[in-house]
Amino acid sequence: MNQFKASNGTRLLRALFYETTPIDKAGVLYTLKDVDHKGYPSLYRLYMKLDDLTEYEFSQMYMDGWEHWTMLCECPWFKDVVTRWRKELLLRTQANCLRAIRLEASEGKNQYHANKYLLEAGWQEPDTKKRGRPSKEDIKKEAEAQASNVVRLREDFKRISTNAQKAN
Repeated sequence: MNQFKASNGTRLLRALFYETTPIDKAGVLYTLKDVDHKGYPSLYRLYMKLDDLTEYEFSQMYMDGWEHWTMLCECPWFKDVVTRWRKELLLRTQANCLRAIRLEASEGKNQYHANKYLLEAGWQEPDTKKRGRPSKEDIKKEAEAQASNVVRLREDFKRISTNAQKAN
């Protein structure tokens, strides 16, 4: 019998977890907590331990395959959980890569490129938020700013010219 399926052949979702199974915990395999709990292994711990950004190997080892994993990830009650896991795994991977780049920057053959990458903060997402046409309010504010700059420059020029004429 498949431990990931109910007696009617449907895949288990809520029934996999200690926290989401209300009464009969006989088929429970995991806990949603970050650490093992009451003898149930933490799926979070297993997810982080495997360090699989694709999640394919994880689905093969701890679920009934890729389809079962995607079914679970699409459950509204599980989405926030897996989103947090994915974000943390990605962040941990980035931290490990940056540690290796810093080591390369100080001791490796590609010091120049590694230091350039670190200096330019190449690991950060570029700001790709492109705006459309500016609003009328933004245009008005920019025009007022430019006009005040022109007025200020004229006043400065007039003051400097007057001081220069007095000095002569």
